[in-house]
Amino acid sequence: MVTAQDILNKEIIQIDANEPFHKVISLFKDTDAIIVTENKQYKGMLLKRCLMEPKLSLNTKVHNALTHAPKLAPTEPLDEIARVMVENRVYHLPVILNEKVIGIITADDVIKNLINETIGTQPIKTIMCTQPLSIRPEETLGKVIKMFQQQDIPYLPVIEHNTVVGTITMDDILEHVMHPEVKIEGYTGHGDFAPEKTKKLDLPVKSIMKEEPVMLSPETSIRDVHTHMHRFDMNGVLIGSEHRLHGVVTHKELLAPYAGFQREEAIAIQFHHSNINVEGFDKEEAVKFLRTEFLKNYEKYLVTGYLHVSLEQHKETKQGLHRVVCEMKLSGKPGVFYATLEGYGPQQAMRNAFLAIEHQINRQRDLT
Repeated sequence: MVTAQDILNKEIIQIDANEPFHKVISLFKDTDAIIVTENKQYKGMLLKRCLMEPKLSLNTKVHNALTHAPKLAPTEPLDEIARVMVENRVYHLPVILNEKVIGIITADDVIKNLINETIGTQPIKTIMCTQPLSIRPEETLGKVIKMFQQQDIPYLPVIEHNTVVGTITMDDILEHVMHPEVKIEGYTGHGDFAPEKTKKLDLPVKSIMKEEPVMLSPETSIRDVHTHMHRFDMNGVLIGSEHRLHGVVTHKELLAPYAGFQREEAIAIQFHHSNINVEGFDKEEAVKFLRTEFLKNYEKYLVTGYLHVSLEQHKETKQGLHRVVCEMKLSGKPGVFYATLEGYGPQQAMRNAFLAIEHQINRQRDLT
C-alpha cells in the first residue's frame, strides 16, 4: 500500500511566521504552498491563493494569512489523503513526523498514483463536473476575483452564446492584475488597491483570457486528462467538442472518486476544516441535521453532487449563542446553488442558509 512517505516532496520552502508579506510574494514563483514556522515549529501553510486577497498589505505579518491545513502522518494511505484534500479544499498538505515537517504532498502526486492503480482507463465523462461555473467575456476581472474567492476555485471557462471562447485562471489574475512586481509598485500600503490597480479590476475578462483553449473529448481516459494537466501545469481542463462545453475537470474531480463520499451518499457533505472552531458545532449532528431537514427533500431532483458548508463564528452573542455566518454551496445535476446567511449558533445559521438554497431550487423548478 502506497502511503504519504512514499510520495512526499522533501524540497519544501519555509518562512518564519513573523516575516512581512513582501518577503513571501516572490517565493510563489516556484511553488503553490509555503511552510510557515515559528521558532522552528510548524505553524501552518501559506497558499498561493492568499495573493488574491486585496486587503493584505506588504507589511502584514505572514501569520495573518495562514491556512491551518490538516497534518498528515507519514503512514497515511492515499485514499485518506484524497478525502482530506477534497473535504478541506486544500490540495497541498504537510507531512509531520515528531512535530517537524518532513515534506509536502500535492494533489498531483496523489492522483497520479491512484489512477494508475484503479480507474485511469475510464472515460473522463464519468467523473467530470457537468455543471461548472462560467463567466462571459464582457464581465469584469473584479467579478472573476470575487468568484475565485467566494467559490474557492482556480479556473473558469469563458462562454459567449453557449460557445467556449476562452479560459481564465487564478494564475492569469495574479500575472496580469496582482503580479508581484506590479503589486509592490502599486500598493498603497493601507490594504487597498492603488488607483491604477482599481482600473484593472474594471477591465473585461476578454482582455486577458486565453483564447481557443484546449478542449478534450468526454471519451478521453482519466489518466490522459491528468497527464495533460500535469504536463502543462494546468489547474483545470475543459471537456467538450466543437466549442461546446460538456464539463470541467480540476484536481477536485480527479480526487473525489477516492475520497469516500460517493460510496456513502448520492449528495456528499463536505465541511470546511475551520468549522471545528465554531462553538456548538458537531460534525455527526450536523450531517444528520442537514440530511433529515434538507437534503432528503431534494435527492431525486439533484441526482448526485456535493454540499459544501463553511462556518465562521463572530463575537456577538444572543442567549448564550455566538453569531455564526454560514456559506453553503450545493452542486447537483441541475446546477449550482449558493447562499451566505447568518444565525445564532451553527444550527440556525445552517438552517437559514439551506432555506435560501431551497428557495433557489424551487424557483428553478418552476422555470423548468
